[in-house]
Amino acid sequence: MLGFFPTLYPGELLYSGIARYQIRSGNLSPKSNIEELFNSRTITATADLPCGLDNLVQNLPSYSSITVESLIQNHTLYPFYAPFLPPKRAREIKESMKSARGGNIHTLAGIMASSIYTPQYFRFCPDCLQQDLNKYGETYWYRLHQIQGVIFCPVHKIPLHNSQIPLQGFNKHQYEAAPESNCQINIPKSNYSQTVTQQLIRLAQDLTQLLENAYPSRTLEWLTKRYQTLLRDRGYANTTGRVKQEKLIDDFLFFYDIDFLELIDSMVSYEDTSNWLTQIVRKHRKVFHPIRHLLMIRFLGESIDTFFQNNQQYRPFGRSPWLCLNAAAAHYLQPVITDWEISHCLENKQPLGTFTCSCGMIYSRSGEDKREEDKLRIGRVIAYGRVWEDKLRELVEVKKLGLRATARELRVDPNTINRYVALLDLTPSWTKNKPQVKQKKALSTNREYTREQKRSIWLNLQQENPALSKTEIRKLAPDVYTWLYRRDRLWLNENSPKLQKPRASVDRVDWNVRDKEILVQAKSTVEQLLKEEKPVRITVGRVGSSLGLKALFDKHLDKLPQTIAYLESVTETVEDFQIRRVEWAVKELDKQGEEIRSWKILRLSGLRGDCSERVREYLEKQLL
Repeated sequence: MLGFFPTLYPGELLYSGIARYQIRSGNLSPKSNIEELFNSRTITATADLPCGLDNLVQNLPSYSSITVESLIQNHTLYPFYAPFLPPKRAREIKESMKSARGGNIHTLAGIMASSIYTPQYFRFCPDCLQQDLNKYGETYWYRLHQIQGVIFCPVHKIPLHNSQIPLQGFNKHQYEAAPESNCQINIPKSNYSQTVTQQLIRLAQDLTQLLENAYPSRTLEWLTKRYQTLLRDRGYANTTGRVKQEKLIDDFLFFYDIDFLELIDSMVSYEDTSNWLTQIVRKHRKVFHPIRHLLMIRFLGESIDTFFQNNQQYRPFGRSPWLCLNAAAAHYLQPVITDWEISHCLENKQPLGTFTCSCGMIYSRSGEDKREEDKLRIGRVIAYGRVWEDKLRELVEVKKLGLRATARELRVDPNTINRYVALLDLTPSWTKNKPQVKQKKALSTNREYTREQKRSIWLNLQQENPALSKTEIRKLAPDVYTWLYRRDRLWLNENSPKLQKPRASVDRVDWNVRDKEILVQAKSTVEQLLKEEKPVRITVGRVGSSLGLKALFDKHLDKLPQTIAYLESVTETVEDFQIRRVEWAVKELDKQGEEIRSWKILRLSGLRGDCSERVREYLEKQLL
């Protein structure tokens, strides 16, 4: 058990606290230091997502109140990644951080596959540095300042500076502190426009909120639905979820400054149809970097708090209940309707809401309710219902009101009154010509006969074709269906075949045969990819896309064991691909008669200077 351990400061990385412990304990050997702390000589000095935390907490002094959960939540970058990871993966990362074996942490967090640039050096804010010296008498590394995309200090609103300490040190077991000697301000910072500065500060503020709150991890499905809801609400997707990609990219590039997006490696273009913005609004099949989620959340007008609320449902017409617009009902203009359906209007591509009240009235309207008066709007009345018809009968035959008075009483057009008077075989007081009344009665009787006739035809078609669905019967007599749909929809819905469950196909796929066929194709494709003039990374997705079988690989790859085994043997990790690019660059330079220099290899292969240790070792061998 340790005799002491430094008190961790607000927002301090655990890495920084261990570095301060090493100085105070007088340990000269990095391995002796980590053995004291973690009971292990193999723990790596990791700044963002360290491991071995269970052993560390057990070794702390007995009076210490530090827990593993408090370390993870308050002194690592776990809260930065976890909210946008599936819950199972977030739990796996946390368990790996607790254990002494954390080799898979960065892969699980998606850091290895991220296209967002990782800082090479620990960064600091000069004002924070001076403030900490005055307050604590020493300085420390802030976890917020080490996040990709944080270029400004959100407190002092000035640019961060690189220290002289690399994030991935020369000795992987050495913890480096943040004294003034390592934090010299020697390099002048670039000037940013006012717009870019404001956007960088705002991003840093959003990241501060993300770090300081324990937001729940969400599944990929939840994130997909959340974005779909917000896109519909903001007019970037229609009711079916189809995204207006050009409009989305236009507005996104107008909302964010291009220089800002390039600074945080999140630029998008129209030419690249698979850019991250296009992919993040589709079904999520992979994890996206938290920075890009924050960009989307801010663009869609949400805060981090409101985004993580469980408001998943698309509500273009507001929340239940809705108003009854039947002027004949006692609950007229009261919010009593809870039965509703939402569909897609084929004419104007807007959401179509159909509202059914207990009084029998059914009405619909398209478009969203953007104003309070929109709730009183009726697009079309599908059925007025028994209550309305009884009120019409009372006004016409008992009270004997005139045509326009009746229309005003029921809040409808006079033509609607005339139509229903004829349909219900009523005797209105405004008809003075008796022969005309008889004519209307005859018309009414004829319509009733037509209704019964149409109903009979519809029922007979079902009896003659019991195996057909509603849609198939509709094709046999489209005129009958249209008449009933417009004038007798309730009866039509109650007297039609029920929705049939899709029948499973009897055609079976012989997966063994298919596996052998695809294996041959996959080998041929890999050979072609390896012959490309410029190296391309061999991945399952690339092979699937080249074969035109990406969907099959996504859903049924587990049914192709031979193909899986082959792909696992040839697919490349990021490091493998980088090494192959180095090898290719060396050969190209040799062909051109160029001197083999490190910087030339990096430039030609397209690699950055912050390669992994394995890649750097391979690069050094090529220079020998």
